[in-house]
Amino acid sequence: MSLYKNRIVFRLFPLVIMFCLISTSLLADQIPAPDVSQKAAIDEMHHKLHIDQAPFKAQEVQALKELNEMIILDDVKLEKVNDKIDELMMAKTQIMRLRYQHLIEMRAILSDAQKVPYDKNVLKRSAVK
Repeated sequence: MSLYKNRIVFRLFPLVIMFCLISTSLLADQIPAPDVSQKAAIDEMHHKLHIDQAPFKAQEVQALKELNEMIILDDVKLEKVNDKIDELMMAKTQIMRLRYQHLIEMRAILSDAQKVPYDKNVLKRSAVK
């Protein structure tokens, strides 16, 4: 991949992250007839999720940037590349843990009738992309 194409990828990466953030609220918007207390709890949970994930998302972006910059060096060592991949995956792991904790918390505040469509939407997202 050329350096020019790498720059394009770096410019698109924040958009991908923004899509992931937006998809969280879209799932919440699909909850049928949330009451006032549920809306408040959902807003609070989303706010907490975004705050909790922010440092890990920043680490993820930085590690990926450093990894891509490392790859274009002539004297790159595979061990350093593997270490950077481990760093990247640690950030992704924390993001996923927070994300699934959030999904569990969201589901806990739903009524039985609300859980059915919510669960269907969660399962739709599990398809391999």
